[in-house]
Amino acid sequence: MAADTVLDIIAQGAWNGGRLVDNSIYENKGMTFKGGIPVNNQTIEKRIGVRTRNVAPVNERIGVLAFNELLQTCDIDPARIKLVIGATNIGEDKIDPGPLVRHSFDLVKSSCPDDMRVLDLYAGCPGFNASVELVFIMSLAGVLQAGDISIIVGAENVHRARVFAPDDTANIIFGDDAVATALETKSQISTTDGDDLPAKVTFNAGDDIAGCIAGELLKIKGPHKIDGIIMDNQLGMLEHRVPAMAARIQHCFVEQCYPEVAAKGTFKNFRKALAFYNQHVNAFAFDVMTVDRRPDHIAQIANAYTASGKYKTIASIYLGADRDVVLRLHRGQGHISQAPKWGIVDTLTQSHGCFAPYIEVLPFTDRSKMFGHMNGKGVFLHATRGAKYHLEALMAPHKLEMDDIDLLIEHQANFAMIPLTLEQVLAGRKADAKQAAADFIANKMVTNIHERGNCSVVCMQRLPYDLERGALQPDSIQGYAINQNLDNLRRAKTILYDSIGAGMTRSSFLQRKK
Repeated sequence: MAADTVLDIIAQGAWNGGRLVDNSIYENKGMTFKGGIPVNNQTIEKRIGVRTRNVAPVNERIGVLAFNELLQTCDIDPARIKLVIGATNIGEDKIDPGPLVRHSFDLVKSSCPDDMRVLDLYAGCPGFNASVELVFIMSLAGVLQAGDISIIVGAENVHRARVFAPDDTANIIFGDDAVATALETKSQISTTDGDDLPAKVTFNAGDDIAGCIAGELLKIKGPHKIDGIIMDNQLGMLEHRVPAMAARIQHCFVEQCYPEVAAKGTFKNFRKALAFYNQHVNAFAFDVMTVDRRPDHIAQIANAYTASGKYKTIASIYLGADRDVVLRLHRGQGHISQAPKWGIVDTLTQSHGCFAPYIEVLPFTDRSKMFGHMNGKGVFLHATRGAKYHLEALMAPHKLEMDDIDLLIEHQANFAMIPLTLEQVLAGRKADAKQAAADFIANKMVTNIHERGNCSVVCMQRLPYDLERGALQPDSIQGYAINQNLDNLRRAKTILYDSIGAGMTRSSFLQRKK
């Protein structure tokens, strides 16, 4: 029999400070968009939809402030906190070796139980959604028990971290933000023995980390399809977590499994690569970085993924700072008898490691000059063309279609992506997909990119937080009406969260409210 509720979001706290900065700071700087288009207020709003963004002070750790606000304003007992996740890409300091969440954890460390887990999770902009899935998995499997609290601290201080080179137009897109979310485990469906771990393979990965680990994984996988790769990445360097090292390993593994496909150039053609991954790979890949640095802990998390019934075969990897590796293969049944009725109902995370170079940080001798790089066209294509397959795979088992969704929380990467993504998702179901997308944006979505910019991981947390507190207002962006149905959206029952980012990874989840 299905549990009524396994996991639900119970509270949020946020950093609500910073300085509001409009587009004028980017004018007359000699910056141009692709094609030589000059950067000014008009072209920024037309191409991206951003009018203003929040910039945090350089001396503030905004993730700590968001977590503190959660603790101060909500009835959260630190003694019940069993898991703290820092969902981030860059965090607040690109030189910080991590885990970045340790700064927030210091607020409650003395009051928390000894057996708790504390870790960063690196899955690109979908990091919050992937973190929700991890908490959901650990609740399903019984690692987290009824009454346990999990905290997800989403924090991106892009301006303090100086993520992009000063003349990179990527700077224009992003705003700083931090929100802390509390989730409570209500019940469990299965149980797992965290001490019953599969046999391990140990080796040193050397210089070709991704290729070496992929080769060792190929040796032990046997006939099994790999549903996911979870790596505890202790290298402590930004260029090895954006994109997640696990995503790079995923693609090396795919190339080694299908050398004839790689030889044909399939993975160099966007459409063919996307279709191949959707048909033959269908797997996730992300990194974590644990505070305690114990190899068995990542294996216990992977055990929960298989014990939950959602996944059948998971690879867990512990990568030490000296590049020593502990590799395990975890096997389960891959079947949940029935989904929960309320709260977090289901989740889906999938990575296309073939597109990992679309968002990456390249190494540089002077680490202060190490900057992020984005292939804007590639990111745009993956965001808009990859949604339909993914969202249908999540919704179909629950007999849901987009018409059944009361509220869509969509990643605020670039407003121009949103109508095109929805047109792709609605195509074939609506006679006029363009008009249907416009109606959906106006009445079934909340939008804030025009005011806050792309806040990376934090978009998924900020939107429902601002909806609940009445901080959103009706408006229009690029000819589309937005935030037109706020009163009804606050009472939404069936909610879909969807985000896309580095890896390239897409992660989504369904929430039902009573």
